[in-house]
Order: sequence, then C-alpha cells, then structure tokens
Amino acid sequence: MGDERYSISQVARCFGMPVSTLRYYDDLGLLPAAERRGNVRHYGQAELRRLALIRRLHQHGLVSLADTATLIGDDPDRPSGRDVLTGSITAIEQQIDHLRSAQKLLEHLLTCPKADPVRECSQLRAELGQAVDEALASLII
Repeated sequence: MGDERYSISQVARCFGMPVSTLRYYDDLGLLPAAERRGNVRHYGQAELRRLALIRRLHQHGLVSLADTATLIGDDPDRPSGRDVLTGSITAIEQQIDHLRSAQKLLEHLLTCPKADPVRECSQLRAELGQAVDEALASLII
C-alpha cells in the first residue's frame, strides 16, 4: 500500500460520499490538488488520510467545513486551532442543551395524563405561548 492511486469514483465509493463532494473539497482547498490522469482525479494515501481527517472533523457537525479548512489549512493568518476547537465545543454544548430540553419535553408528553398530550397538555401550551411571545418580542423595536 505504498504508491497506489485511486480514482475519484473509487474514493467516493469507499468513503460513502458522492463524487461531487470530493470535487467540492478540492475546490475549497481542503484536499491538495489531485493528480490527474486524463480528466480523472486520482488520490494517494496522503490525500486519503487528509480526507479521513476532514470527514472525522466534519462528521455529525462537530466542526464546520470553514473551521475544518482553518484547522488543516496553511494560511499563516488563520485563527488559532485551539480557538476554533473551543468554539466548536461551545456549539456542541449548546446543541446538547437543546436536545436535553427536547428530551424532557418528550418525556413529559409521554407521561402527561391528558388523552392527547400534544393538543391538550397545559405545560406544552404554556411553553408554546412563551415561545410565541419571545418570537413576537423580536418584532418590537
């Protein structure tokens, strides 16, 4: 497994992604320019490892593509990688908080004594009223 080169379609199939995604990553500069044989891009082990890193960072929304580019890029003026990672961790913590809140609501609805909790639950109705009030408050200047 030294100098083997893999076509863009082989890489896409192995990584379970469309060819267009690899082209997009190339266009963004996330992957180094692929070797071309005719009109077909080919990737070696270094590019595949880089692709695996991109997928790992970007998988499940852990790090945005822009932040991934910052983390793996060569721009000397880029923000600190630690700052990018700290921001990503903060965003993940916020997502976790939102998911925990959603879980609590679903658990409440599951145990609500009303026959049709989604339509009849007073707690849900109060939360929805508050959400509407907050949304409308943004219209008031």
